[in-house]
Amino acid sequence: MSAPQSPSPKPQTSEQNVNLSEAIQLICHAGYPDPRMNAEIDQTQILQRVIDTLCTLSMHDGLTGLSNQRYFKIALQREVHRARRDGTPCILLMLDIDHFKKINDQYGHPEGDRVLEIVAKRLKQELRPGDTLSRYGGEEFAVILPNCPLKYAVQVAERLRKSISEEKILIREEQSLSVTLSIGAAEMKRETPPDAAQLLKAADENLYKAKTGGRNQCYYEAPLKTEVSPDERSALFQKKATKKAVRKNLARKNKTL
Repeated sequence: MSAPQSPSPKPQTSEQNVNLSEAIQLICHAGYPDPRMNAEIDQTQILQRVIDTLCTLSMHDGLTGLSNQRYFKIALQREVHRARRDGTPCILLMLDIDHFKKINDQYGHPEGDRVLEIVAKRLKQELRPGDTLSRYGGEEFAVILPNCPLKYAVQVAERLRKSISEEKILIREEQSLSVTLSIGAAEMKRETPPDAAQLLKAADENLYKAKTGGRNQCYYEAPLKTEVSPDERSALFQKKATKKAVRKNLARKNKTL
């Protein structure tokens, strides 16, 4: 008795072929190689490579090469929960290029795109490998700083702001311009449940305050001080000692009267 034959694969319909062809055109346009040019892989492997590449493209910004808003929101959820689990700080920075619309209006959108590319490249150079830098939308960027206390995150934000303001961006022959950043910083509150949406809202509100407060600056809300420093403690005791001495002098004078 002969062994049963495995069913032959169903032939692809013309619609499936068209969809695959369109997908390959899309990934080639994004700069990826055509998987059909590799003679060592079969049709199933070609399809898998196309799917993997499309997944990568769906999480990245085509202009700057950074991760996009979709990836950012996933990463923010992950880092917020990790910070709560490990008891480590998590900082979010929201950055916006000041007066970017004027650049597009004055020089054109191609030059505006070049500004976005240069800013993205410079920001990436200033961050740690474990930090997440994303293009959030338009001229706005987002940075997740895991395991970074607020005081150091503010230094990072200032370094980013200064680096961009000092960058000369060549847009045309012998013509360059400079741009500035407004930055809003927010820290995940350890005493509250991990909430990525609330952290994003706080950073966005602080970004708004940075822009309405004059732009080209970083705005953050410092946590309330709960500990008394040695200098403050010394001054406090000194005030108490002074009050005690005054009361003694008054009591002594009252006795002599």
